[in-house]
Amino acid sequence: MNHRIITICHQYSSGGGKIGHLVAQRLGIPCYDGSIIDKAAQVSELSPDYIKQNEQHLSNSFLFDVTMTVKIYKAEADVIKDCARKGSCVIVGRCADKVLENEFPCLKVFLCADFDDRCRRAVSVYGKDPQQVQAFLQKADRGRERFYRRFHETEWRDAANYHLCLNTGLLGEERTAALIEQVYRQGQEGTV
Repeated sequence: MNHRIITICHQYSSGGGKIGHLVAQRLGIPCYDGSIIDKAAQVSELSPDYIKQNEQHLSNSFLFDVTMTVKIYKAEADVIKDCARKGSCVIVGRCADKVLENEFPCLKVFLCADFDDRCRRAVSVYGKDPQQVQAFLQKADRGRERFYRRFHETEWRDAANYHLCLNTGLLGEERTAALIEQVYRQGQEGTV
């Protein structure tokens, strides 16, 4: 296989989607982010809105929760593998690092930012209510942690799971994208 995949796991509101697209643009390869939901919807026969609202959500009904979460996860995993088979790309979120781990060569990246930076970004970029943004981010983080742990029995934020961990609040989006690009290119040359 002559191609590599960049997987980007990220805390909500740390800029993962935008940075993923910047990296892909710099490298001239596709980026798969929200489009995974649309493709998973076709595979699973669930609506894109349903998947988006429930992919990392735990309901009050354990049996329903497990059944639907597994269905969503399997559909997304199939789409992620299909995207990876097509060639070099950036895949943002959805446990892509673990889904592809044993089948495809990946540069695994984790993006984080200080909680206050994420709160400011969630308000300014995503229009979240300033009075409720802290609770929203905490809930989003818990959902991602549980989803990751449920399917991979490992800690989502553990730096040992990644090749590269970057603080986007400190570095900014452009520098973060440039660093990921640099590490990726060095890896292609066999220096990383």
